Amino acid sequence: MARERCARELRNLGFVVTERRFTYSSFPGRFATPLFGAAGAVLVGFSGLWAVSGQRIAPAVVLVAGIAVMVATARWVTRHGVLTLPLLRGQGVNLEAVKGGDRPGVWLCAHVDSKSQPVPTLVRSAGVVLEASGILAATVLAFAQATGVLVPEFYWEFAGVVTLVGAIPVGLSMVGTQSPGALDNASGVATIIEVARRLQNERGIGVLITDAEELGLAGARSWSVGRTNAAVLNCDGVDDTGDISVMRSGAVSARLRRSLTAVPGEIPSIRAHFPGVLTDAVAFADAGLESVTVSRGGVGSFLRVHSRRDDLSRLRGDGIGPTADFIAAAARNLLGGRS
Repeated sequence: MARERCARELRNLGFVVTERRFTYSSFPGRFATPLFGAAGAVLVGFSGLWAVSGQRIAPAVVLVAGIAVMVATARWVTRHGVLTLPLLRGQGVNLEAVKGGDRPGVWLCAHVDSKSQPVPTLVRSAGVVLEASGILAATVLAFAQATGVLVPEFYWEFAGVVTLVGAIPVGLSMVGTQSPGALDNASGVATIIEVARRLQNERGIGVLITDAEELGLAGARSWSVGRTNAAVLNCDGVDDTGDISVMRSGAVSARLRRSLTAVPGEIPSIRAHFPGVLTDAVAFADAGLESVTVSRGGVGSFLRVHSRRDDLSRLRGDGIGPTADFIAAAARNLLGGRS
C-alpha cells in the first residue's frame, strides 16, 4: 500500500511517523464542480430567456443574485463544508513525519490519493474559462439592457452557447477510480521523499503525506486547522519533461518568494493556479499558512492527468531528481541555511 511504503521510507530516514485520521464529506469533491457548472448554465439560460422576452431589469437582478449565491456557496463548501457536511462521510489518513522532538517550520507535502474523470484536466480548465466568459458576457448584456440599451437577441444566444459549451466539460467532471495516478501524484510523493532524503540532516523539516486531496482537499484542510507559523512546499505532478513551475493561491509572502527565487539556476515563474485546478496549497493558504505548489510538465501532462493513461508506461521519473533539487534548495533558504 502506498501509504505504508511512504511511512517505511520516512522511518528509514530517521523520521517519527504518525497517522492523523480525519473524517470528511466527499460530497463537495465528487459533485460540487458538476453542480456549479450546471448552475451557471441554467442561470445564463433563464436570464437570456427573460431578456429576449422583453424583461429589462430581471435578467440583471437574477444574474447578480445568482452569481453572489454561487460564490458564497462555493466558498463555504470548499473551505468548511468538506469537513462538516453530513453527506457522504468518509475517513482519511494523513501521514505526519517529524524528527524526534522537532517542531518543523517547513513542511514538505504531497498527496497520496488519485482519481479519474471523463474529461482531461486541460479540457476541464478550458471549460471553466469558457463558462466564466459566458457568464461575464451575459452579465454585461444584462446591465446594458437594464439601462435601456436594445441588445440584439443574437448576443444573448452567443453568450448562452459559450456558457453551455464551457459547462459541458465542467459538468462531466465526475470522480472515478480508473486512473493509476502515476503522474498525479505518485511522482509528487516520490519527489517529496527524495527531498526528505536530501534534507535528512536538517532540523526544522517535517513531511506531510495528505489523503483525500482529490475529494475537496480534505486532508490538507483537516491538517491545517489550528496550524500557524509554518511554510508548506507542496509537490503535485512531476513529469519527465517540461519546466518546473510554482503555483500560488493568493499572495505569496516576501520570505517565501525570496526563498524560491534565490534557488540557483533558472527561476520559475510564480503564477496563480490554472482555472479549475486545485492543489493542497489552496487549502494551506486558506488557513493562513505560507504555501506554494511545485510541479513539472507541459500540455501533455494535463491531457494525461486523471485518465487511464496516467500510468508508469508513460512516466520514467526523470523529472524527480531536478524537482527535488529545487524544492530542497528552497526549503534550505526558508530555514535560513541552518544545518
